[in-house]
This record gives sequence, C-alpha cells and structure tokens, in this order.
Amino acid sequence: MKSILNIEIKHTYHKMEQLRRSLATLSDGITTSGIPENISKSFLESQARFNEKNIRERTNRTKRKFNNILLRSSERNEEENTISGNPKAIHNGTQTTIPPETEILLSLGPKFALPMTELQQVPFYHLMADAEQVLRTNPNTVIQDQTRCAVANVITNYIHRMRNRNNQFEPITKFCNKAEETTRRFLKDNPNILVLKSDKGNKTVLMEASEYRQKMLELLEDRNTYNPINADPTSRFEKQNNSIVKRLRNLDLIDERTSRQLMKHNAVCPRIYGQPKAHKPGLPLRPVVPNITAPSYSLSKFVGKIFQRSLVSRYNIRDSFEFCEFINNVTLPDEHVLISLDVKALFTSIPKSLVMNSIITKWDEIKPNTNICLDLFLEIVEFCIDSSYFRFDGQHYEQVFGTAMGNPLSPYIADWVMETLLDTVVRMLEIPLPFIRKFVDDLITAIPLSRLQHVIDTFNSYDIHIQFTYEMEVDNKLPYLDMLLTRHSNQNVTTSWYQKPIASGRFLQYQSFHPLGQKLNVAQNFARRVNQLSTNLDEQSKRKIVDDQLKLNGYPKPLRSRIINRMNERNTNRSIQHSVQNLEYTYLSIPNIPHLSNMIDRVIRREYTQVRLAKYNVRKVNNMFSKVKDPVPQESQSNVIYRVPCSNCEASYVGMTTNRLRTRMSGHKTHYNALDRLLEQGNTTTDEIANLGERTALMHHSIAENHRFDLKNVKIVDRANNTHTLQFLEMCHIKNTAHAVNKRTDTEGLHAVYAGILHEIGKINKPANETDENASTTNTQLHTPL
Repeated sequence: MKSILNIEIKHTYHKMEQLRRSLATLSDGITTSGIPENISKSFLESQARFNEKNIRERTNRTKRKFNNILLRSSERNEEENTISGNPKAIHNGTQTTIPPETEILLSLGPKFALPMTELQQVPFYHLMADAEQVLRTNPNTVIQDQTRCAVANVITNYIHRMRNRNNQFEPITKFCNKAEETTRRFLKDNPNILVLKSDKGNKTVLMEASEYRQKMLELLEDRNTYNPINADPTSRFEKQNNSIVKRLRNLDLIDERTSRQLMKHNAVCPRIYGQPKAHKPGLPLRPVVPNITAPSYSLSKFVGKIFQRSLVSRYNIRDSFEFCEFINNVTLPDEHVLISLDVKALFTSIPKSLVMNSIITKWDEIKPNTNICLDLFLEIVEFCIDSSYFRFDGQHYEQVFGTAMGNPLSPYIADWVMETLLDTVVRMLEIPLPFIRKFVDDLITAIPLSRLQHVIDTFNSYDIHIQFTYEMEVDNKLPYLDMLLTRHSNQNVTTSWYQKPIASGRFLQYQSFHPLGQKLNVAQNFARRVNQLSTNLDEQSKRKIVDDQLKLNGYPKPLRSRIINRMNERNTNRSIQHSVQNLEYTYLSIPNIPHLSNMIDRVIRREYTQVRLAKYNVRKVNNMFSKVKDPVPQESQSNVIYRVPCSNCEASYVGMTTNRLRTRMSGHKTHYNALDRLLEQGNTTTDEIANLGERTALMHHSIAENHRFDLKNVKIVDRANNTHTLQFLEMCHIKNTAHAVNKRTDTEGLHAVYAGILHEIGKINKPANETDENASTTNTQLHTPL
C-alpha cells in the first residue's frame, strides 16, 4: 500500500510540473500577444488571486476532512466515552472522604475545559468584543461590515440551534455536568477544604484552610526575610515609581510611549499565596507573590529586558533540546562523575549588595544596552527590589531580604548573580571542569569523585546566603531537567526522557473540551520530545513511553497509534517551510465555544488571511479551585464596567473606568457636591446646573428627575484589560440593561448588526419570571472573566 501510494504521489507531482509549464507558456503567450500591458497584467493578477484563494479553501477543506476522520475514528472507540481519573494527580491532605466524581474531576487538572450545555454559560459579550478587535485590524470598512454581518449571522444561528436542541448529551458531557455539580456541592458543604495547585509534580492538593493559614503565618514569621508594616505602602511606591519615570523622560532617556507604559496610576497591593509541596511530608508551602498589580511591575520588566540583552552567558541552557545535543557529544575525563547542584531558595537568598556589586563589576557589559548612567540604573534596581511587599490575611508585609517570586525582575537578577558566581567559583576551583551548564539555579558538571567536598565547599564559600545542595549520579545515572543522563564505560553520556517519581504525568486530557487541534498538538509535541531527548532508547521503548503517557491522559488507541507512527516524521519540503517562515501573522484570541468558535474562525479567515485566532477556555476546572489570596476590595479594582442604581426609581446608570472604581465614584460624588452648592445658593435654572447635567447621563437624570443615585451600592458587572474591549462591553451592557439612563451617544459605536444578538442575549439573561435585578446579576456572573 505504501509503495502504491508513493507511485501515486510521484505521478501527481509529475502532473503538477506539467501544469506549471503549461501555465508558464500560456502566461508568456498572453504577455507577448499584443494585448495592452495594463490589461494583461490585471488579468494575470486576478487569476493569481483566484488561484491563491482556491488553494487556501481546498487546503482548509482537506484539513477539516482529516480532522473529522480523526474525530469519527476516535468516537468509535470506547475509551473516548469514558473519563478515568489519575490517582497520582490528586493529593488529599485532609481527613475528609472525597466523592468519586469530585476526585476524578479535580484530578483532570485546572486546565481541563468543561462543556457548555446552556446558553447562559456562553460569554457572548466577550466573544463579540474579541471578534470586533479582529475586524478592526483591516482598515477597509466594506470588508469589516461584510465579515461583521457573517459573524453576527453565525452567532444568531448558534443561539437558535442551542435553543431548539434536544437535551440528549454525550456520556462525557453528562459526566462532566454531574461531576461539576457534585464538586460544587461538596466544596460548599466543606468550606474548610481548599483546592490548590501543587508547587511541583502538576498535582491537585486538598488541605484544611486552617492548616494553610497556619503554615503561611509560620512562613511570614521569618523576620530575616519579612517584616509586618502598619499601612498599605502602595501609594508611596506608586509616587516613587512615577517620579523615576518622569526623570527618565525629562532626561530624554525614554520616549513618550515608553513613559506612558511605565507610569502607574491604579496599582493594587500584591497578594501572597502559598503552593503546597505535595512531594514533601507535611505539605510545606512555597510563597508566591504575583506582582502584576504592583506599582513597580512595568519598571521591573523594563529593567529586566536590559539585563536580558546584556547577558551573554557561557553557561546558560536555553532548553532541554539544546542540552541534549551538547551532552551527547561530550566525553568526560577518566574518573569523572556527573553531579548536579541546586541553590536553596535562590530568589529569597540573594542579598541586595550582591546584586549591586554584580552590576558594578559587569557594567561594561550592561552599558552598551542602555543609555541610563550607572548611578541612576543602580537607583532603579534598588527601588525595584525594595518595593517588594504584599498583603496576607489583612496584614501588610515588606520583604527585607532577597527578591520576590513573582517580581518580573527576579529571574533576570538571579541569572545575572549566578553568572557572576560561576565566573568567580570556576577560577577558585583547584581542578578544571570539563563543562558546566545551568538552567536558572540548576547546575550540572562533572568532577573527580575524590574532589567532591572541595567543589561543594568552594561553591558554598561564595556567599553565606547562597548555599548549594548536590545530587550525585547513582549507578552511572543522573536526572537533570526532564532527562536521565547515563554515563557509559567509555565516559560518553547519553540521554533518555525522564519523569520524576513525584510527577503526576498529567497534561491536556483528551476528553477536555479544548479544540481538537490543540489536543493533537500537545500529544504530537510530547511524542517528539520523548523521541528527540531519548538517545539511548530503542524505538520500542520510546513507543511504550509515549503510549503509556497518552493513555494516562485519555487519548484513544487509534489516535495514539497514529501519533506514535508519525513521531519520526520531518517536513522535507523546504519551500513550504520557507514560505511559512516569511508569513507575518497577527495573533488574536477569542473564547473557545465548541462549534461556534470554529465557525467564526472560518468566516474571519476568508478575508483576514493574516490573522490567526487563539481560542481560550472560559469554563475550566480551575474555576473550582480555591481563591486563597486576599480579595481586592471592589473600590480598588480598575478596568471595570459598573452599574449604579437610582435610589428613587428603577433606573440605573452603566459606566466604565480604567482607574480605580473609588476614583470614578469620587468623580460622581464631586458632581453631586457641586449640584448641592448651587441648590443651596438658590440657583435652580442656571446655566451652571445645565452644564453640570451635561457631564454624565447620571447627573442629567438626577437633575431632570430630582433623583439621587446610590453611589454606595455600585456593582461591577464586567471587566477587561483592553480599553477597546472595555468600551465595547460597556455599550453591550447599556443596551441590555433595563431602564438605563445612559445617553444614546454612549452606544453610537455599537454596530447595528449586533442589535438582534443583543436582543436574544437579553432574553437569555432575563427569563420572564425574573426581575431586572436578577437578570443583571446573572449577566454579571456570565460575562465577568473568572
């Protein structure tokens, strides 16, 4: 069969070549036939465009057929219709018995996508907002309108199909719905149980809330690293950050655009949380401080990029593939053994003085990559380190030593310090090292066994705070990264793919409601990884590893066999590779809604060939994981859509703000204070009051009806980080909010084609037996990203 197929392929290529020659001859004939050049050129260009479009459509149709064949062949397999849990992927640190459905669902991992069986679960507003972002990438308004109409038609048809469908769901969908209901009920009945992600091993951990709090407090009692402070220093650090940015701009060291990016006006105190170490007894916690809301976050990223550009490392490993290629070409000296070293808690162990000294020592390497002088650069780095602070359980803390996990500057500082450390230690050693490589703080080298203690003592003598642990090879084998290194009798080293005993073996489950292409890519990349990293395994051993891991993650047997059979394939068509590399795509995202998102993708690709859509999941198991970070008060949140009810009638006002909600409410309150002063003076019909009423629709209603809005009862109904998306969401909420007092001009930017969809969504979110209040609450729950 393969021989016959190869003959057919060769014959097809032969016919294609004949057709190319015929086309070239015809083209030359048209060009030299005496037809005016502009007419012949226009004709040939139109034919080329038609040919390109035809090829694209046929290619997409073939891909869809292929994916459908895979899907149908998988659906015939019983493995696809069942979900089996992964016992290694869940660790119950409590004394409570977990329901079987809950145990299976949580073991699937936080990224497992849940089905959407109800229209109320579909984030239509965000879907339309993301689609609108894509449409605006083309300046041609005619193409925008055509594609917008097609997208709206697809969404409307989807709503009608979902509304008229029967409720006969597939077994997996039924199981997921039941397991989700059981899990939510279990967690509601046991509020003392937390569901967390493990620090290592990709596991789900259940532990007591009181135990978690106690262990976090014990961590924060380390006064050498953390100090409690009486007040939230966010405002102070924000002023310092903006002052530094203004100095950089005034000195013309950064441009206006960079200055706006580095400024911070809506910072929020970072919240620390702990990740349990499921591989250690007692479930100790690793502290993590996400700094994305911190005042110095953008400035830290800016400085980190300077470090990144400046570091030309002799030791760094980019990834496992690079190290695999290197180590397989190394022959160790006689009597040398492999050894790996690891720093204990590197980020929180780096003294600030060590960072400053490293910068001064290597300033000649940093200087060409920045126009900032040394003194100012040191001041900025010191500020980024000193502004490490967070909040836990209502108490604010500052980190007085080391750098925070979660600070974007910390990895670059750690890399820089480790580079300086290695340069120094290698010179101090009494023995030459055949090689030494590092991946962040994980080092690997080879030494004579008799000099082990000397090597460890030398590394630990560099700084009293940076101390190393080591691991020696056992039976000539040493794990490093995701490989097992094997030293042979001839001192050559080979590798094989390796998984730590603590690992759960969990990756994207096949039964997850992700796009099929994403699941195939995950499986194929894993198979290629095993194949390329395993240089000392035969084909059968590699196949068994891939098959076992894919089976563990629910991939059906026919698909496993196909992936395994193709894991050695390489794309040999260089012309195709070259053409793909030269294409410049714009990557945007939309929510992943089974069937609907793929249809929208196909509609958009007809005219937007340069756009590639990434689909993100909204309903995931992660939504059931515990939120252990201190909640951010509503008034401190920014980039939100809010709704304010009128105290005297059913009306409400919908607005948006990119600042803190507290700041926006203060603006409304200021308008009310100005109105009160005018009324106290007896001015009831002055131009000043009229001008005040034109400020916002809220004030217009208040003045016209003599009503007041309840500013203390404001509710957040949606949120988005992108300003354009936020504006679109605001218009959608205004349209579908009953008795909204907003002006007609507030929704002028919303295209009329969306009117029908918004009407349908309004009916979905507002059943006849519900009040406007309940409908609005439902809308908030649906369209607020979790």
